[in-house]
Amino acid sequence: MDAEKLELGTIDRSVVAGAALVPLEKRWRHLVSAVFVLMGIALIGASFGLSEFRDGQGVLTGAFVLPLSAGVGLSVFGCLATTAWRAFAGWLCVALVGEAASLQMIDAGRLIHFQHYRALSDLLQQHSLEVAIVVLQTCIVAYAITKHIGSIAAWLRSNIGYWKLAIAVLFLVFAGAAVTPDLKIYGTGLLIGAWIQLVSLGTVIILVSAVPEASVERIGRKIDVFLNGSDEPTATRSRLDRFAVGAALFVVLLAAALSFFVYQAYPHVPDETQYLFQARYLAAGQLTVKPPPVPEAFSLYMVPYLDSRWYSIFSPGWPAVLAVGVWAGVEWLVNPVLAGVCILLAYVFFQQVYDRRAARIAIILLSCSPWFIFMGMNFMGHMFTLASALGAAVILLNSLASRRIWMCLLAGGLIGVVSLIRPLDGAIVAVLLGTTVFFYSSTWRQRILSASALVLGTIATASLIFPYDAAVTGNAFAMPIDAYYTKHFWPKVMALGFGPERGMGWGLDAFPGHSPLEALINTALNTSLLQSELFGWGVGSLLFIVFFVLSGKARLKDLWAVISIAVVVLTYGLFWYHGGPDFGARYWFVSIIPLVALTVSGLDWLGPTVSSTVKNRLVLALLSLCSLALICYVPWRSADKYYHYLGIDPSISDLARDHHFGKSLILVRGSESPDYQAAWTLNPVNFDGDSPIFAFDRGTAVQTRLLSSFADRQVWLVDGPSITGDGYRVEAGPLVAEQVLKTLEK
Repeated sequence: MDAEKLELGTIDRSVVAGAALVPLEKRWRHLVSAVFVLMGIALIGASFGLSEFRDGQGVLTGAFVLPLSAGVGLSVFGCLATTAWRAFAGWLCVALVGEAASLQMIDAGRLIHFQHYRALSDLLQQHSLEVAIVVLQTCIVAYAITKHIGSIAAWLRSNIGYWKLAIAVLFLVFAGAAVTPDLKIYGTGLLIGAWIQLVSLGTVIILVSAVPEASVERIGRKIDVFLNGSDEPTATRSRLDRFAVGAALFVVLLAAALSFFVYQAYPHVPDETQYLFQARYLAAGQLTVKPPPVPEAFSLYMVPYLDSRWYSIFSPGWPAVLAVGVWAGVEWLVNPVLAGVCILLAYVFFQQVYDRRAARIAIILLSCSPWFIFMGMNFMGHMFTLASALGAAVILLNSLASRRIWMCLLAGGLIGVVSLIRPLDGAIVAVLLGTTVFFYSSTWRQRILSASALVLGTIATASLIFPYDAAVTGNAFAMPIDAYYTKHFWPKVMALGFGPERGMGWGLDAFPGHSPLEALINTALNTSLLQSELFGWGVGSLLFIVFFVLSGKARLKDLWAVISIAVVVLTYGLFWYHGGPDFGARYWFVSIIPLVALTVSGLDWLGPTVSSTVKNRLVLALLSLCSLALICYVPWRSADKYYHYLGIDPSISDLARDHHFGKSLILVRGSESPDYQAAWTLNPVNFDGDSPIFAFDRGTAVQTRLLSSFADRQVWLVDGPSITGDGYRVEAGPLVAEQVLKTLEK
C-alpha cells in the first residue's frame, strides 16, 4: 500500500513537473520567434540606413535589396516559427535571399545597355558573397528536391514529352540572356541564367511543397471562393467589383510612389523630355512655339532647331492627355492613374474572353508585373496606348455580344486615338480588332455593319492627324517625326522595312541598316527583356507560356493571344530599332495583355494534369512568385536602374530655387546629355518671361551672340554632373551680361 502511494506520488510529481515545462517551452519558442522578428526588423533598417548600401552621393544602390529581403524573410519566419508553417517560412527565407543575391549578379545599372550577368572574374572578386549564397541555395535545393524528382519526371514525360521539353529548355535558356557580340559575356550569361532559373524553380517547388498538408485543402477552398468571385454579392459576368477597384488602387499608389520618389517626378529618357515639352505648350494653347534667339544654344536631339517653328516630333495624342496633368501641376501622376484605368479595363476584358477566376488571376499578375508597374511610373505614352486599346476591345466585345452596332463607332474612335498616340500600334490594334469582328459575329449582316461602324469610328478620330500635321509642318501628309528625320538626317531613316538606309547607327544597333538577321536579333533582345521584366520571376517570366504553348493544349479561345503576340513581334520586326532597354520591351507593350492571358491559361492547363492538392499548391506558387517580385525585383530595379536613370539629375530645379535665379540666363556647362537635357526641361514654353532660361555653353562664338540677345538678364554659370562628379554646382553668378561679354572679347 505504501509502495502504491509512493508510486502514485511520484507520478503526480512528474505530471506536475511536465505540466510546468509546457508553458516554459512555449515561452522559449515565443522568445526565439521574437528574436527572429527583431533580427529581421534590424536587417530591414540596416538596408536603408547603412552607408554600405549607398553610393558616393548617399543614394541607395541595388545592394540594399539583399539585407531587405533577408529581413523580410526572417520576420516572416519569426512569425511562423511556432506554427506548422515554419518549414514553409524557412524555404521562403531561402527563396528571398537567393533571389536577392542572384539579382546582385546582374549588371543593369543606370546607363543605357542591355543587362547581362557580370563576368566571372567580377563575380568572384566583387560579389563573392552573393555567389556563395546562390551556391549554398543550390546545394540545399539539390538535396531537398531529390524526393520530388520521380514525380516531376513522370509528369513531364506524360504531359510534355522529351523533344518538346528540349525545345522549352533551349528557349528558356536563350531567353535568359541578352544577345551580345562579346561571346564570352554571352556564353557566361547563358550558363548563369540557366543555373539561376533552375535553382529558383527548384526552390519554389520545395517552398509550396512545404505548406502543411492539412492546410492545403482549407486554403484551396478559400482561394477558390476568392478567385471565383463568390465573395461578391450577385456576382455576374463582365463587371467591376471590390477586388478590381482594390487592385487598381494598389497599382496607382505603387506607380505614383515610384514616380515621385524613384523617378523624382522628372523625365529621364529624351522621348519623355519632348513629350513633356509638347504637353506644356499644348496646355498653353499652342501647337508650336517660337524658337529662342541663338537656337544653337538651346538645340537638343529631336528639336528641329533650324526651323522657324519649334515643335515636338511626336504625335499629339499622349501629350494632349499629359497636358491635363501639366495644367493641374501633377504631370507625374497621369501615367499612374492610367495604369489603374488599365487594371479596371483588363478585368472586364478578361471576364469577356474567359471567366471571373481567370480575370482575377490575370489582374494579380498584371498588378505585380514590374514591366507594367514601371511603365506606369514614367512619362512615356505606352500606358495611354494600352488603356485606349483595352477600351476599344472591351467596347467592341460588348457590342458584338449585345448586337448594338453603334458601339462599334466608339470602339473605332478609341482605335483612332491609339493611332494618334503611336501610329504603328494603332495599325496593329486596328488589324487585330477588325479581325475580331469577323470571328465573333454570328451573321454576315452583323459582320458587315460592325466592321463598317468600326472603320468609320477609326477614321473619325484618326483623321484628326491631318489638320494637326498641316498646322505643325505645313503639310497635312507630312508627320512631324518624318519631317524632322528627313530634313536633319536622311530619307527613310525611320521607315519600316529592310535596307541599308534604315537606322541611325546607334551603339545598341547590331548592324548598319536593317535586315532579317537584325530583326531576329532585335526579337531575341526583346524576348530576353520579357523573360526578366514581364513578371520579375527568377524562374523566368515566360515559363508557364512556353510549356503551355508547346503542350499543344492551347484552346481556340487562346488563339487570339498567340496571334496578337505574333502580329506585334512581326510588325516591329520591320523597324530597325528594338526599342532599347529603357522600360523592358517597350515597343511590344501592347502584347502584355495576351502574354498575361497565356500565363493564366498555362496555369489553368496545369490544373487538370495534377491532383487537386497540387493544383492548390500551383496557385500558392504563383502567389509566392508575385510576392518575390514585389519584395526583391521591384526594389532592386528601382534603386539599381531608375533613380537618376541615364544620369539625369533633377537637382538643377533645386539649385534654381535655392539661388533664386529668377529672370536670368543660366549657362550650363558639361555634356549635352544628360547635363543640359535635365536643365532644358525647365525652360519656359516660349523661352521668355520672368522665369530662368537655361542655355548650353557651346563655346565663345555662340556664347557671345547669346549674351547679346539676353543682355537684360543676369547670368549664372552652372557646371553639370559630368564636370563636378556630383550634382549641379554654381561656378559663378550672378553676373551682368555686359561684363561677361567684355571678358569674352578680351
